[in-house]
Amino acid sequence: MALEDTSALDAGLIREGGSGQAPRGSVKKKRKNSKKSKAETNAEETEKREHEEASPRRDTDIEGLTAAGHRALLRGDTKKALACFKRAFILSEGTASEQARRVCAFNLGAAYVEAGKPKKGLDVLLRSLPGEGEDAAEPMGDLFFNVGAAHAGLGDYAKALESFRQAQARYRSVQAGCDASTSVKMGYCYLGLEDPSQATSCFLEAGRAYEEAGSPERAATALCQATSLMGQSGRHGPGEVVQVLDQCRQLCEQIANRALLGKLYNDIGLCFSQLKIFSLAAESFERALPFCQNGEEAAVQDRGKEAAVLQNLGAAQNMLGNFSKALGFHQRAAALHSALGNRRAQGQCFCNTAFAFSQMGDHEAAEENYLHALQAFKDAGDLQGQRQACEGLGALRFHLGDPERAVLHYKEALRLFSPCPDASGPAQERIVNKLTDALQSTLSWNSRIFRGGVRTPSAPM
Repeated sequence: MALEDTSALDAGLIREGGSGQAPRGSVKKKRKNSKKSKAETNAEETEKREHEEASPRRDTDIEGLTAAGHRALLRGDTKKALACFKRAFILSEGTASEQARRVCAFNLGAAYVEAGKPKKGLDVLLRSLPGEGEDAAEPMGDLFFNVGAAHAGLGDYAKALESFRQAQARYRSVQAGCDASTSVKMGYCYLGLEDPSQATSCFLEAGRAYEEAGSPERAATALCQATSLMGQSGRHGPGEVVQVLDQCRQLCEQIANRALLGKLYNDIGLCFSQLKIFSLAAESFERALPFCQNGEEAAVQDRGKEAAVLQNLGAAQNMLGNFSKALGFHQRAAALHSALGNRRAQGQCFCNTAFAFSQMGDHEAAEENYLHALQAFKDAGDLQGQRQACEGLGALRFHLGDPERAVLHYKEALRLFSPCPDASGPAQERIVNKLTDALQSTLSWNSRIFRGGVRTPSAPM
């Protein structure tokens, strides 16, 4: 740094003439040395003046870089923000202001956390902590919040929760929106600790706080997250979940962001599906669909969202028994997934299509779609999907009075459990029961053939 170089130069000058004694020699030399001492004094004064003049410029540079960093963060340009905050931090090391150094450390540390570099962020943030009896450079709530976010990014959820609680204690009754953001962060920490009950409480608390702060977008998002966990927590009945979902739908009426509305209505539909309230699930998916449709020019990500909603809508219509209506959604979803190269999702659409055709009595079309699904799942390496398709084919052949082929499909489905022993459970037990029924039917059919074969001919010669 320039300041460090200047300090080194000053020290060198002092050492050279520090004795204050004239060197031995003639008077002429003495005068010469006297002139040198004067030059040395002038140099010191020049350095001091330059340092005093540089200090305001440095402060101005720090302020400008800090402002530029904040603007970059608002644009989502974390790379630019980091560059600005780094330069400001380096410049602040040359100032006499401890507060300026802490502010710059806080900004740089928070930017590192935002950029997904929690280790670097935590190291720098800790430098902005005040000592005993010293005033904080930044509001302590913000400082503890960012320290908590850094710990969470490192997977240390216990330490993160400790920091978030400290932040919450300083935010509460002062900054409702910040308090709500802290609750959301704590909710994700509890999810990391596999505690859905505490996580649910945090998201519900955040939703209420955001609503009070006049932020329907964030309130609805937090409440949707809560409803997806309420069933897992074991502390909430279906009635409570429906009540929160209704609150989410009311909040959606106040939101203008189309992309967010598409996601929220889809999430609400999934929650109603978990509750087996398929009429409200289908209604929610239908409301999500127009917010996910942006035509042929839509980005790949948007087309993927549209395909997912169509797939969910078709599945809900299947469960409602509206098979003819469901077919259109299944086929549109399958076509979109094909265009996006998502073979696994396409395979699921083929399975849904096959089920709808089978319920409508078109068994040939059903078998064709199960075979398409099986190939798609093989292409995607999805063993669970392959089991599902084989089970569907087995059920179809059994229904058509072909138990021998049904047995082959069921055995193939069971074979696919072997690479994944952890996948065994109710699904495996269900397929074993179906295989048993198919085998019994095969034995019964063979027995009838055998008895018929030994019967004495009675027809005349």
